[in-house]
Amino acid sequence: MNSTLETAFAEEWPRVVGAILRASGSVDVAEESAQEAFARAADRIAAGEHIQNVGAWVTTTARHVAVDILRREAVFRQKLPLLAEPEIREDEVEEQDDRLGLVYVACDPLLSPEQQVALALRIVCGVPTSDIADFFGTSPATIAARLTRAKQVIGRSGERFAWPSAAARAERLGVALTTVYGVYTLGHTAVAGGGLMDPRLSALALLLARSIVAEYPADSESLGLLALIELGEARGVARTTADGMPLTLAEVDRSAWGRQRIRRGLDLAARALPGGGRFALQAGIAGLHSSAETWEQTDWAAISTLYFGLARVWPAPVVTLGAIIARSHLGASELDSAAEELRQLVGRRSEEFDRRVFAALVDVEERRGARDAAREALLRASLGEKNKAVLRYYARVAERLGA
Repeated sequence: MNSTLETAFAEEWPRVVGAILRASGSVDVAEESAQEAFARAADRIAAGEHIQNVGAWVTTTARHVAVDILRREAVFRQKLPLLAEPEIREDEVEEQDDRLGLVYVACDPLLSPEQQVALALRIVCGVPTSDIADFFGTSPATIAARLTRAKQVIGRSGERFAWPSAAARAERLGVALTTVYGVYTLGHTAVAGGGLMDPRLSALALLLARSIVAEYPADSESLGLLALIELGEARGVARTTADGMPLTLAEVDRSAWGRQRIRRGLDLAARALPGGGRFALQAGIAGLHSSAETWEQTDWAAISTLYFGLARVWPAPVVTLGAIIARSHLGASELDSAAEELRQLVGRRSEEFDRRVFAALVDVEERRGARDAAREALLRASLGEKNKAVLRYYARVAERLGA
């Protein structure tokens, strides 16, 4: 995809989907219209045509596509007038930003948590179904079916679509935070591609988190999520070398971290932590990593304590994994038990999660001096990995281990 169109896709996708969704009341129609409009824009740009305002052009085109779709449906006469709006001039800027509104739409309480997150990733970010499947550790067919059912629920009984009210938004806040966290997770380490991160998704997650805090400035979990993202983004600039090779926290140049952003993140984390929620505790862990001036000064005891609290409010496999890794740094006596605990996690979740377990096991076994076991774990971590930057890092580790 052309770089200009890629940027426009990241910025304009939710606006286009939101505009058509408001008019048609159908998530399916909105998504299909947006996809077709962006595809037409890509064809024109590839043919050498210059589109001055891609967002305006795509929105107008999507309206026309939606009319064509609705013309084939029984609801045509009721909904067509809603789409018959003046075309947007290409020198105009869309004022309505529907990103956060779409998140709340996806967080309909009639949907399951998995449907809510999957739908938000699809309609807010345009994340491909295959990437959403990798995020959930399931098959693309399963995610496609989940999305279809979610869209059917959103459009149930043909009722007139309306943006969620303030009361509905408040009720959906917790799921909205989880959804934004999912967006950031996909941006922090991309599922596939040549780069370690997907900065478009990270930037969108930061925008959404800031918008939520503006709406709920006293909510500790909202503050915690924003703190977590701010701290992650502050350290993100040093996560790779100039040629894109990933670096571990032990290897990074901490002087390159964004100190102002770290201070802002630490302040947010301090305000969130008394709430004791999932995102507040994660922000506390990120804060301890961010405040350590060197790798050797990392307060692993405090981090382990926070993981213990996190496991009580969010007993997820990824928390168990993080807690084991933290304890493995408490001393040589913890390494043997960490290796055993990590092996016990294999096969409990998904292939993607197993890869993360084996990646942790590589480090633990290497620190134990068990190079053969580390090489075997590295091979298992590499199987099925689609991120080329991560694979480059594994190749570097393999050289170090003599694999």
